[in-house]
Amino acid sequence: MQADPFQLQFLPFHAINYALAAVFYTLIGRSILGIFVRQDSQFFVMRFFRLITEPFMKAFRLMTPGFMHPALAPLYVGFWVFLIRLAFGLVMLNYGLAPRLSAAA
Repeated sequence: MQADPFQLQFLPFHAINYALAAVFYTLIGRSILGIFVRQDSQFFVMRFFRLITEPFMKAFRLMTPGFMHPALAPLYVGFWVFLIRLAFGLVMLNYGLAPRLSAAA
């Protein structure tokens, strides 16, 4: 079975978009799980969420307002990751490096 050249043509777009989506949803999961367990909990799911999201939390630490409750910080960072993902998709679409829904006019 041969791979569809259409899919291989946009592989970098799909890989980066998928990675950003995974981080975004992991940040949301970390925030929701933070309601039920402490942020420094040794629960294996929380440890996994911290492992994945901590580099992003550190990268956006300077942008995070000081008055924000620590439990809400993952949602704030998730908002910025979503905006980065949206901007990335629009830039890739503008340069023709992302798939379109319809044929170009």
